[in-house]
Amino acid sequence: MISQRFGATRDQVRSARNFVAEILGDDHPLYDDAVLLTSELATNAVEHPTQPVDPKIADAGPVERPREFVVTVAFVPYGVLVTVQDPGSARIPCVRNSGLEATGGRGLMLVNDLATRWGFHRDGTGTVIWFELT
Repeated sequence: MISQRFGATRDQVRSARNFVAEILGDDHPLYDDAVLLTSELATNAVEHPTQPVDPKIADAGPVERPREFVVTVAFVPYGVLVTVQDPGSARIPCVRNSGLEATGGRGLMLVNDLATRWGFHRDGTGTVIWFELT
């Protein structure tokens, strides 16, 4: 398992993509899908504002959390597992049905369509969204 931490800024999405690309190498059969899906999840980590997950904390107002995300790559039998961890949001990650004219909102739809499986979980540090390609 190899992890790297990134600042939650738009320019770091490319860095996260490059991180996964370097680990897999150009000749890896899952290279294109892994890099694309990492880009989508990193973009979500940057674009969606972080909020407290606990409703008792949410009523207390904004809580200062580090603005960063962590990408982890692990090789699994016959494939690769990539996780993107961020401080979390009160919203549950879900596939949206974006209209034809929408300029965004298709990230998890791509993950759902291309990944062998995917999911998310929350813990004390935030939300981890993961996908597996085989």
